[in-house]
Amino acid sequence: MRKATLIFFLFLTANQLMAQYTEVGIHLGLSNYMGELSENKMRPESFGTMFGAFGRYNFSNRLSAKASLIKGTISGSDELAKNIAIRERNLSFRSDIIELSVTGEFNLSPYNIRAKKTGVPYLFAGLAFAHFNPQAQMRGSWYDLQPLKTEGKKYSRYIVAVPFGLGMKFNISYKVNFGFEFGARKTFTDYLDDVSSDYIDILEVRSTDPMVAALAYRTPEITGSFDENPVGTERGDIENKDWYIFGGITVSINL
Repeated sequence: MRKATLIFFLFLTANQLMAQYTEVGIHLGLSNYMGELSENKMRPESFGTMFGAFGRYNFSNRLSAKASLIKGTISGSDELAKNIAIRERNLSFRSDIIELSVTGEFNLSPYNIRAKKTGVPYLFAGLAFAHFNPQAQMRGSWYDLQPLKTEGKKYSRYIVAVPFGLGMKFNISYKVNFGFEFGARKTFTDYLDDVSSDYIDILEVRSTDPMVAALAYRTPEITGSFDENPVGTERGDIENKDWYIFGGITVSINL
């Protein structure tokens, strides 16, 4: 009896050790954003590229942890808006986002690299740290917007975000995995696009730094006239924080 129990225990231990392994791989795909300059939705015209690398540790055939380093490009423009007032606001931006994240994954069915499965779906969530740098183009040149304080406020270009989403992975062979993954990032900033609250005093800023005034208030480029000082009127929507999205394919190798 003792011998049978020992054999059974060793069998379970061996199976558990076989289920624990590490992967390294790459992400390739598309990025997008939701905020003031996309009317708080994903626009098909605003897709950028995304690429990165990751390492995944599989604790079992259900649970994994993944660390990723990803770079993506996001952008937005009022010229794509349906609302005339938003188009006349005439703001736009682009930004690279460099993200370091740690996520936990849960496979909705067991994933066994030795089994011939068509695919296993999984859910993930975690924590991310990211750097962004909104820029706008004027007269053929690109300007970093954060140092200019176009809304008179200082904000950090380093943020915390909460990534979550879903994916599907396939074991092409005992060594190679292929998958699809889509994930949204909830941020705690409203300045991915450098637009959040109210207009500064454009006339006052004009007297000291005309370039900042021109980048902060771009309606005259559309209307052809300055009209009146927009100071204190709404430039963005401070109630809604910005989001960014990464999605694409993954390819990994089991070590």
